[in-house]
Amino acid sequence: MRTKDIMTSPVVTVTPDTPLKDVAALLVERGINAVPVADASNRLCGIVSEADLLTLEIATSGASPPHTAREVMTQSVYTLAEDTDATAAARMMLRHGLKSVPVVSGDRLVGIVARRDLLRLVARGDDDVRADLQARLQESIELLRRMRMEVADGIVTVSGAGDLGRRLVTELARTVPGVVEVRPGDAKGPS
Repeated sequence: MRTKDIMTSPVVTVTPDTPLKDVAALLVERGINAVPVADASNRLCGIVSEADLLTLEIATSGASPPHTAREVMTQSVYTLAEDTDATAAARMMLRHGLKSVPVVSGDRLVGIVARRDLLRLVARGDDDVRADLQARLQESIELLRRMRMEVADGIVTVSGAGDLGRRLVTELARTVPGVVEVRPGDAKGPS
């Protein structure tokens, strides 16, 4: 499963000039722990978390207090790509103690993954897991049906099977007497 399959999209954002009172109200209203800060072109500028706003309550007098998202946002933000594996996303979030991570495509903000999104994967029911596995098996079977192979001098050349098909054929070929090597063929397959 990839981050694009579990992320919240479209993502709620604020601009760098959004007043902090509005940012706080947004976090409370939406029940979220952080909000990405994006410019007019939807490029990620930073992120404002609950912790960033809570510091306002304990700020000492003397200094001028911040008023906008730009003044409190974290500018160095961990991000995920849309095709990042969900397990890798979870590892990164745990390693860095992150509650949510923006998802980007190039330099554009396209979603956000929160711990809750990853927890939904753990909470999936057996029927959903079984149906997902059956769908993936069916896709693999169709891929293997389109596979082409040629054998010459004990060398098996496999085409049209994708990485999964090649790995499977390689493992199976190792059990067949007389096979000396398995090679990937071109995308068109052997002639």
